Amino acid sequence: MRSINEIEKLLDELDHRIADDLEAHDLDFKEWTSRSFDDNVKRIIEMSVCMANGGGGHIVFGVADRVQGRNNAIRGVPNDLDLYKLQNRVYTKTDPHLLPTFQFIKVPEGTGTLLVVSATGEMAPYTTTDGSATIRRGKECLPLTGSLRKEMAGTSLDTDLTAELVREDWESVISATAMEKVRETMNSNNVPMELREQNDFDLLHSIGALRDNHLTKGGLLIFGKSEIIERIIPQYRWSYRKMQSDTDYVLRDDGHQPIPIALYELERYLATDNRIVTVESGLFHHEYSTYPNIAIREALLNAFGHRDYRIYGSVMLKQYNEKLVLTNPGTFIGGINSGNILHHPSVTRNNHLMDLLDRLRLVNRSNLGVPRIYRALLIEGKEPPIYREVGNSIELTLISSPLYPNFKAFIKDLQSQNIQLDVDELIILQYLIRHEQIDTPTAAHIAQRKSNHARELLSKLANQYRLIDPVGRGKGRYYILSKTTSDALKREMSYERQVELDDEAAKIRILTVLKEQNLTNQDVRQMTGWNRKKVYKIIKELESSGAVTIAGKGRGTRYTLNTDKNDVD
Repeated sequence: MRSINEIEKLLDELDHRIADDLEAHDLDFKEWTSRSFDDNVKRIIEMSVCMANGGGGHIVFGVADRVQGRNNAIRGVPNDLDLYKLQNRVYTKTDPHLLPTFQFIKVPEGTGTLLVVSATGEMAPYTTTDGSATIRRGKECLPLTGSLRKEMAGTSLDTDLTAELVREDWESVISATAMEKVRETMNSNNVPMELREQNDFDLLHSIGALRDNHLTKGGLLIFGKSEIIERIIPQYRWSYRKMQSDTDYVLRDDGHQPIPIALYELERYLATDNRIVTVESGLFHHEYSTYPNIAIREALLNAFGHRDYRIYGSVMLKQYNEKLVLTNPGTFIGGINSGNILHHPSVTRNNHLMDLLDRLRLVNRSNLGVPRIYRALLIEGKEPPIYREVGNSIELTLISSPLYPNFKAFIKDLQSQNIQLDVDELIILQYLIRHEQIDTPTAAHIAQRKSNHARELLSKLANQYRLIDPVGRGKGRYYILSKTTSDALKREMSYERQVELDDEAAKIRILTVLKEQNLTNQDVRQMTGWNRKKVYKIIKELESSGAVTIAGKGRGTRYTLNTDKNDVD
């Protein structure tokens, strides 16, 4: 796809050519109609689908396509368009959801503003929500027929923005400071000596950041000058906010610096208020940060590496007194969601950028980033991270939970016995530090595993490691910490109830039992320890979600499972 600068230069051609002559496979011009705003929105949606299915391109709105002369052809669009609302309209009216970028170009003619809509097609084929679709072929949008769909399936379209070339002298766009930061990281991460000792050209060429003597956009994001990045990839940005409340901040910073420098700046801000706890262990005094450095580095690199570079927005780090909130533009892709992110195979929309970061040892592409974040937190007794998809962004929250020295020492003692707990097992133990018991559905929920896998985890912790003990039989079986584990961790075990998590875990347990039999209010009270009012509240929530049906009245009330709405395994 061509750059916005190239499109601006192309507008000068209108003095002696019509816009239709300038159109191409990746470029179309459309006039903005004044008669109906909804007609314009409909055209934006249809053209976005067309371009995305054709491999990506730009639609320039505000230009009459069969009129010669800039002054005559450039009519413009309204200056008060809400780009976020337009993007959201396209997102909600396409399947799969399409997220084109929207940019204004300022011109002296017409209203003074043109709108450029840029669509890429990483998840093609796309349709509108009513099922219609077209595909770009040459300068036309053709109906996406069965034969064209078959052609798409056999065609590989490179829609990775970070793999595109920057058509400028590579030496003029790289930053010496960024190059130095990268080399520092390479030295500390034991990158092979032959790579570290290469000059700039050979290094960039050998890792794939330089092709045909041009830097890729992924290379620009790592090695580029801030002003060049801002001009060529204006949708990229990083931001920091030191929050005083949910709405007020006391410190802010923003920039377009390349990823290594952005990491340095964000980590520097965080370090000024990342409280240190000193723990005495014999003659040694060990220091631990509120937020482990490994977790912070992995989270930031994931945000930069996996963000959607087609969307305007920042990799935003908000630092509160009690938590960190990190957001990056883009939604989950490839079947990943907040409930399976821990174990789902890695999927990325920026393959080239991630390859570069991997070769420089800044990231690891073996699906270890998210598990490393979990492990770095859990090993110190902290709560696991929380992932959410919020609108067009991914949000990661790290809770400022206290350090548990006994737990860390306990894990170290297990390691000396050649017992290496994996992330799933750490999650279960951490849960039991804060809760008195755990059952199979709850273990499956918090470890993001199927029920049979969770059952094996609990059995291994109980029978092989002797860290937990089973209580009860059959469907009512649950697990508690063993006496040895309890004695080692007794100072850590406050059993502070996490109400929201307990409610969700109990819902899973209720739905699991309902697969086998109907329940009454008294049955649920015996399972959960709740009172009658609390049980009624939770069952009403399940009824509202369509999961459960309430039949009967008074003591004869029965709760049954809507089997077509549930799959709790």
